[in-house]
Amino acid sequence: MLLRKACRPWGQSLARSCFARHSTVASHEPAGSDTVSSAVSDLSKPPHVQGPQRKPFMKSMFLGTVDTELLTFPESLNREEQARLIKHKEELERALQAKDTSSSANSTGLLGLQGPLEYGGKQFTETELAYVQELVADDRTRAMVSLEHNAIVKLLARHGTAEAKDQYLAKLCAGELVAASALYELTSSRDTMFSTVATLDFTAGRWALSGTKVFLRSDATDPDVLLVIASTKRMEKLNKGDGTVAAFLVDAKAPGVKIAESALGTGGLARVTVHLNRVEVPESALVGTEHEGGAVLSKFLSAMRVQSSVVRVALLKKVLNSLTEFCIHSKTSAGDMMDLELVREQLARMASVIYAAESLIYTSASLMDDFENQDVEMEAAITKVFSTDSLLQLSMLPLQLLGPQALSGERPFETLFNDAFKLFVGDESIDSVNLFIALTGLQYAGMHTYETIKKDRNPAMNPSHVLSRLFEKTSIESPKKFANLEQYFHPSLEPAAHWLELSIVRLRLATECVLSRHGVEVIERHLELGRLAKIATLIYAMAASASRASRSYCIGLRHAAQDVHLANMFCRESSEKVRQLAIELEKGPYMTSDDDYNVVARNLFREKRYYFEHPLTRNF
Repeated sequence: MLLRKACRPWGQSLARSCFARHSTVASHEPAGSDTVSSAVSDLSKPPHVQGPQRKPFMKSMFLGTVDTELLTFPESLNREEQARLIKHKEELERALQAKDTSSSANSTGLLGLQGPLEYGGKQFTETELAYVQELVADDRTRAMVSLEHNAIVKLLARHGTAEAKDQYLAKLCAGELVAASALYELTSSRDTMFSTVATLDFTAGRWALSGTKVFLRSDATDPDVLLVIASTKRMEKLNKGDGTVAAFLVDAKAPGVKIAESALGTGGLARVTVHLNRVEVPESALVGTEHEGGAVLSKFLSAMRVQSSVVRVALLKKVLNSLTEFCIHSKTSAGDMMDLELVREQLARMASVIYAAESLIYTSASLMDDFENQDVEMEAAITKVFSTDSLLQLSMLPLQLLGPQALSGERPFETLFNDAFKLFVGDESIDSVNLFIALTGLQYAGMHTYETIKKDRNPAMNPSHVLSRLFEKTSIESPKKFANLEQYFHPSLEPAAHWLELSIVRLRLATECVLSRHGVEVIERHLELGRLAKIATLIYAMAASASRASRSYCIGLRHAAQDVHLANMFCRESSEKVRQLAIELEKGPYMTSDDDYNVVARNLFREKRYYFEHPLTRNF
């Protein structure tokens, strides 16, 4: 399917002409009407039109290149889709209000949002799901159950067998069955990628699954269907083109499945352990082929990372709103609390971070919706890392500003912090996602700059290349702009575009520096990988914020001038962070504290304790 850009005549207003993207989908707008007829049923909903696959947006930035078509904030939904979505949201809002707060997600229609129309679902795109999930984001437990369930339903609809679709989809969309993922493990295996192993009995045509999986939950909802990822071959038996994992749908009540639950901390979280003892599943239970488990897992994680960020951003907004209200009605010895410069600085920074996180969600969701088989695994990972890091840091801001008052029973801040902690403690660690971001970017860059890196690592055999490097006019301290990105934003966003472009150059130079210094051994340099991931995260957040503010100003949205202030402020501060991180990467482990960390840590492990002498100890 070809992507058709929306063309606008020259006679339209200047505001529209300065924002020339360009809905990312072809238009289905009904002539002379912006609303959907009430007679139009769900079954008449046309499929969302996708354009051809584009090069990865963030991975390309590791090479110092930018897809300028994607610098304009996406309008993923055309008018008919948006009107239909607003109608669905209003219906869901009424359904939620009619139910009491203790009702489960399956009683309010939340579990069929991404199911196919023919099976009773709503066939929502990621953008539509994110918009509707804002309604229930305040109910963290219900929202997370719904998000995971819908992601599995979407995978089954796209990659499941015909038998599995007929068996599960209608019941999953109706909420009669609840799906959950069992992906993570507490132990690792040297022989297989996952400790859980699936063995195929060719005679019976059935798979046998054995292993242990874990996942977290904070409610009493028992899943009926589990999405399980298992290894299918031992590592030494793999050929170059073999897949190593497969995805299965497993009945939680099948023989051999044992589910145990144990409390995790005191905040209401529970760790659910799923023991699989030669659980037999038919070949029809495969999601995708036995070689596509990695692709299925990547799509599931990408969807969950983006959609779960909606819940985190909703919680951040609650913290900011509660803190703002408290400051408005509180006084100090120096006057009204809202007049204090320190308070204003912290609240403004918090607003800019929330703005960036929200922009990341809808930028990533649009990439997933609008382009066929688009590579968005890095963008989704960055969205999760940014929202999660911001959540834990900013949820402590009330304690920093208010001190013990923040823990008062009449204030909501302690409850909000506990909720933030529960959302921060997920199934995957943030450090592991950061390593994924950095290694994915380096792998992509390495494939495209292999010859250059090889020459950098062997200067004696490539003297002319070394000389050309010495006379380069760009450096991390003084990067040279390459694309004049200001032309892709409203003129009021020129500072943001300037800082964004310099940061992209620094990312490219830092990538080349790390690859040239370490080669394939870079996988062991976790501190440098962490810095590289932080740079990529900040750059994507800068691009999303600037493009959103540019769109707001061009089409005349309310408070658009404040959007510009937020984006310029965020990009300026983020660019300085990028500069510092890139300089540390250029200096290397011996000019920074990286080597000192290793020395101190090795001694801690050797002594098995804090071994330094007391400050009052005397040696004579």
